[in-house]
Amino acid sequence: MNRQSSNPSQDEMPPRGSGGATTPGVGAKSRRTQVDQRLRVLIVDDNRDAADSLAMLFGLLACETRVAYDGQQGASEAVAFQPDMAVLDISMPVMDGYQLAERLRRELPEHTPMLVALTALTSECDKAEARRVGFDHHLSKPVDSASLCHLVMRAIARRQQH
Repeated sequence: MNRQSSNPSQDEMPPRGSGGATTPGVGAKSRRTQVDQRLRVLIVDDNRDAADSLAMLFGLLACETRVAYDGQQGASEAVAFQPDMAVLDISMPVMDGYQLAERLRRELPEHTPMLVALTALTSECDKAEARRVGFDHHLSKPVDSASLCHLVMRAIARRQQH
């Protein structure tokens, strides 16, 4: 069941499996560096300007970002980067966002990122498909920065729980 947020551009999906990095310990050897503590966000969108702009916005929110411009590149980048959050466009050539989300759930079972669909596809059928393949959240384009800030906070809390 979809729960509506106070923001009409965001639809929260039902909770999915765990993911995220563990909370760092207090010992010197177990302390993560400051860079390691930043939220890692992967952005995948075939619109380079949109992807790069989103990366800059997440950077302003103190996130470490990586950008991929197609689903295949996004899948490779996710394995190497191990993101805490993946923001995926749906309508991409070769491998769409639905296929990429399924692949990330399958290939990163121990560290599945929070999956966020960022798309112009906003019908109830589109949202149902996003839920079916495992997206945690569905954001409508154009997205507002408040929705992204909210998701960053949720992703940080999720990472600290694991």
